Amino acid sequence: MIHSSKPLHSADPRSAGAAVLSFLFPGAGQAYNGQGLLAALLAIPAVLVVLLLVVVWAAGDAGFVSRLLDARILVGLIVLDLALLGWRLVAIVQAHAWREALTFRHWTTGITSVLVVVTVAMHALPAYYAMKAVDTLGAISLGGGIDTLDTDETPSRLPTPTDQPEVDRGERVTVLLVGVDFGPGRDHRLTDTMLVASVDPETGRATMVSIPRDLYGVPLPDGTPYRAKLNSLMSAAESDPATYPHGGAGTLKRTIGGLLRTKIHYFAAIDLGGLKRAIDSVGGVTVNVREAVNDPTYNDEFDAINNGFFIQPGTHSMDGATALAYARSRMGEGDNDFTRAERQQQLLTALRDKLTAGNLLLSLPGLLDAVRTSLVTDVPSERLASLAKAVEAADDDIERVVLTPPEYVTPDPQHPAGYVLHPNLETIASLGERLFAEAPRMPQPTGSP
Repeated sequence: MIHSSKPLHSADPRSAGAAVLSFLFPGAGQAYNGQGLLAALLAIPAVLVVLLLVVVWAAGDAGFVSRLLDARILVGLIVLDLALLGWRLVAIVQAHAWREALTFRHWTTGITSVLVVVTVAMHALPAYYAMKAVDTLGAISLGGGIDTLDTDETPSRLPTPTDQPEVDRGERVTVLLVGVDFGPGRDHRLTDTMLVASVDPETGRATMVSIPRDLYGVPLPDGTPYRAKLNSLMSAAESDPATYPHGGAGTLKRTIGGLLRTKIHYFAAIDLGGLKRAIDSVGGVTVNVREAVNDPTYNDEFDAINNGFFIQPGTHSMDGATALAYARSRMGEGDNDFTRAERQQQLLTALRDKLTAGNLLLSLPGLLDAVRTSLVTDVPSERLASLAKAVEAADDDIERVVLTPPEYVTPDPQHPAGYVLHPNLETIASLGERLFAEAPRMPQPTGSP
């Protein structure tokens, strides 16, 4: 620190003024001090950053989420943020010091010190959240994150998927999404929600297929029928690696993929408490309720709704607790697993719309906390961005199908295993072949123009 022998009353207010100007824009204080060349040199990086922001703004919100999911971009933003911080600090301190020495005997130095602290805070906060985002992406990908899929305290480590699609080149990608009812007081890990989502990046065509939890006798990857309800397969496969060498998630992916006669590339699981927190973190979702839900028996073990769930038709803004009840309730009049599956698809579509709206910066901290402790996937971290980009670019008119009776399944309430659904295998296979068929591709050029 440079000390001055000037008395307190000799503080030069112009030094603080110059520091304020360089705080507002690097080089502005130097221009005020008459240092034209230095002002231009300090302003160039800031001008380039402003131009970059203008370009991004002019491009709209397309790709917003995918950019947030690209660890390379996040690391680049951290480096840029810290470099700009250093540049601004140099500009602020130099603008002050050119007018007078920095000494806490002068009130002007106090003002400049406050500007330095504020500047550091302005850059430290986004850098912190960017680093947190990078850490979260690494935690949830390839089996990190939660213990929802585990029988002990160590998170499952899912193997890297083979035969991964080149989404950036327009290859279709298909993901199995499962919801695990892993709330307080529950020690099971049944996949009560199973949904196959697929996007063709080249055409924008997107589809969702809900798989009933009570399917019985579905052929396993080796062709033998699974003699239990499908929602127990992942847990059974995890606990018996000798019989199920592909593990829990791998066996479930291959089994459902075989049912639909399509390749399921990736897997993602979320516990229901995490879904509630994720929806709350983005400020809720907007859902058009088509049919009233009247379930006086609904209770939420997450201590949000414990006296039944009721909602009328119309457009509703739902918080996490309401959205969770909308997705889980099935005991009201005229309600069942199939109507619930339709609502779950609706809710996922609404959440996708909210996540791609481009206004997530303020919600990002809470969203990161929610997914880090609640989500697990086998998507490699370096492929998350391209997958998110395909989801963002998908058509809003998503084709949604629930495997309902009598076309796709046959109910059997008298079965020894309880109420089960026997799959109509050929009908389901025909559906899969129609929904997940690859669109014709334009031939790629092989030579130079």
